[in-house]
Amino acid sequence: MSAQEFAAQLKETIQGVKDNGTAAIYCDNLIAYLDDVSESPSHTPTEVELEKYKADLQLHIEQNKNYHASQLEMFRSVISSGQNAIRSSFLLNGGASVALLAFIGHLATTKPESVLLFASALMPFVLGVLSMTITSGLTYLGQWLYDNVGVKSQKWGFRVNIACILLGISSYAFFMWGMCRAYYAFINFV
Repeated sequence: MSAQEFAAQLKETIQGVKDNGTAAIYCDNLIAYLDDVSESPSHTPTEVELEKYKADLQLHIEQNKNYHASQLEMFRSVISSGQNAIRSSFLLNGGASVALLAFIGHLATTKPESVLLFASALMPFVLGVLSMTITSGLTYLGQWLYDNVGVKSQKWGFRVNIACILLGISSYAFFMWGMCRAYYAFINFV
């Protein structure tokens, strides 16, 4: 049933109610409105218009799928880069700590009075490893907070993410500091 057919049928029904003496509704106004509706041109979409609409809708769906896939791939890339940064910093500071400990161990047998000079150079490397250990734990906490739907959780997840970044940068700063202290320890070793 089209809109015009419906309007004609409704008009007949209201006309019958009006002829029976019921005037509780403003029948003349309603009939005039229905006349306007029944005389207005009805636009039923053609087959070509429907196909174009379907094609546009399918295009929009595919664009959303591509956008979602792109965002997911970007997220994976960020996670992978973060994991690589954590591993690199662990290797830098941990490797330097182990190498310095091995050197100090050998030094303790040959020249024990110089151990204190190199022991102070070990501290920044240990702090760098500690900051990356904390970063690793906070990364898990940040992802857990981001997974929650609440706005508060999202804000805390962002804050934890910023803390992880700052701790990661501080780990590299600790490495640089440790390198400088080790350099001066080697210069003063002679």
